[in-house]
Amino acid sequence: MRKIILSTLLSSGLIFAADLQSKGVEVTYTDSNDDEKTVLIKRVKNEKCAKVNFSPKAILGGDYASDEIPKECKKTFVTSYGKISPMKFDEKVDTYGELEVLEFIKKAKTNENMMLIDSRTENWYIQQTIASAQNIPFIYLNKSQYPEEFAEALDTIGVKITKDGYDFSQAKELLLFCNGAWCAQSPISMEKLIKLGYPKEKLNWYRGGIQSWLTFNLPTIEP
Repeated sequence: MRKIILSTLLSSGLIFAADLQSKGVEVTYTDSNDDEKTVLIKRVKNEKCAKVNFSPKAILGGDYASDEIPKECKKTFVTSYGKISPMKFDEKVDTYGELEVLEFIKKAKTNENMMLIDSRTENWYIQQTIASAQNIPFIYLNKSQYPEEFAEALDTIGVKITKDGYDFSQAKELLLFCNGAWCAQSPISMEKLIKLGYPKEKLNWYRGGIQSWLTFNLPTIEP
């Protein structure tokens, strides 16, 4: 019986994952001009890329994509910067991949207690971010340096400041990300939140961040 149940759950998960990949997730957001826009988060495919020979030589050339690959099918990233983070930030904090991020975004559309958080500073955020993400720069969780922004950030994620400290009874479930597995900004945000008393089980982490998101050719927006 347990094998049948597990098999059913796995099959359901695979079907859901396939559904996300084929249909994507539609998200509505307000841009910097206060205009409401709708974007479909779906892997971008280029016909030229479908013709690429999927071989070690073609895919793993000198710059991780040889000269024979059309420019539309490859990206170049700086790989010698930042700090390598562990796969698990904490035993109670789940680490997400791209499909889990899409699932979270889809659920958050009808659940105001779920929030996707871009932990990067604003100069990074305004360049590009994942649709539906709200920007709470990790530096704003430093109360002594940014008291007003700190209070606003806590209010955004459902934390009340009381005379006795903080009330986390209405704290939202968060999924935090930054630039990539080498980026320390979302881990610092989680560290600061946990020190305040934020429930670890309400924190999730997209370790791959923007770099991994772009590697899979998933779209971003300019908020």
